[in-house]
Amino acid sequence: MSLTARSAPPARQVPAAPLPLVVAGAVGGAAAAGLSLLVLVVIALAAWMLDPSGAQEWTQMLEVASGAWLAGLGVPPTIAGVTLSLLPLGFALLPIVALVGAARWATDASAVARGTEVAVVALAAAAGFAAVAAVVAALARSLDPAVPRAALTGAALAFTVTVVVSLRRTGVISPSRLPEQVRDILAAGTIALLALVVAAGGVLAIAVVARVNDITGLIVGLDAGASGLLLLAVLTLAYVPIAIVWAIAYLLGPGVTVSAGSVVSPYAELSDAALPGFPLLAALPGQVPSGAAMFPLAGVVAGLLAGWFLRRRGCVAMRGALCALSTAAVAGGILAIASWLTTGSAGTAALSAVGPSPAWVGLAGLGAVGLGALAVASWPERRTDG
Repeated sequence: MSLTARSAPPARQVPAAPLPLVVAGAVGGAAAAGLSLLVLVVIALAAWMLDPSGAQEWTQMLEVASGAWLAGLGVPPTIAGVTLSLLPLGFALLPIVALVGAARWATDASAVARGTEVAVVALAAAAGFAAVAAVVAALARSLDPAVPRAALTGAALAFTVTVVVSLRRTGVISPSRLPEQVRDILAAGTIALLALVVAAGGVLAIAVVARVNDITGLIVGLDAGASGLLLLAVLTLAYVPIAIVWAIAYLLGPGVTVSAGSVVSPYAELSDAALPGFPLLAALPGQVPSGAAMFPLAGVVAGLLAGWFLRRRGCVAMRGALCALSTAAVAGGILAIASWLTTGSAGTAALSAVGPSPAWVGLAGLGAVGLGALAVASWPERRTDG
């Protein structure tokens, strides 16, 4: 099966007595919110049980779990009067996965078959999820989250996921209905992005190994105990998606702003910036590595892979050039959005705006991927005599 081939959605068993659309949607949305929150609550309570005689009460650990869950929804916490908007995106996976399962259940349980029914179920799911999010935000008083924002972002996430899953499950929409050329472009863009993610993951792993002594010293210096180490490990994992995007920005050339006037990139050394004591930040290179000027070629290689795929799909010559440019636009646009999502405040003053520049990263991705894809896909197809 090719990368662009799609199988038809599986046949669904229609229940003899389907649930009302509103009931199925609301229950599914509320359950998705509750179950995804429960995962973090269990982790927080496990950390508390590792040190029950510590300074933190179990109720405070519940607020920690609530804050982490709200951060996954894009609701920043306020700690000591400072709003932290550089959020751990990894926590967003929990509600998204839960919503996918809830949307599948609600679609089948209510026998959704038409687009209007999808809208009703999605609105009900959004209402159920938003209600839970608002209650959680209202109870997490020490973190001062914005209750209206929690409700709105939760509703938007639940509505979007439910609509996509329900439409796909009912067969109302299907990737196979897209024009073949559009599917090829999207698949090629995905290949380019995956190649960049793999390269960024490798760079991140090398950076962690190279600075392992600094990272170890930082963790030891925190003296967090077993409870704190568990929470630190979970938080570090939740920030890995941001680290990957930052590594891509570093590879492509624009780099990452880590404090006011301090940018880490293949062309600039990291100045003496006062960074928070966090393991992933300790992996930032203090000096420009040897041969770092060649790092942006990673984007060109990603484009070469995308162009090779387009050529295998018959996109050559002028058509191949158009597909290559479209692929580069897809990759550049997604990189710009990812950079925007991974930019925010990590503290006061110099740390009020850290992260990559969405515009520059998007343009760098567009140029590098476009160059590589054009180099392969724009050549005319060779003809052999015989």
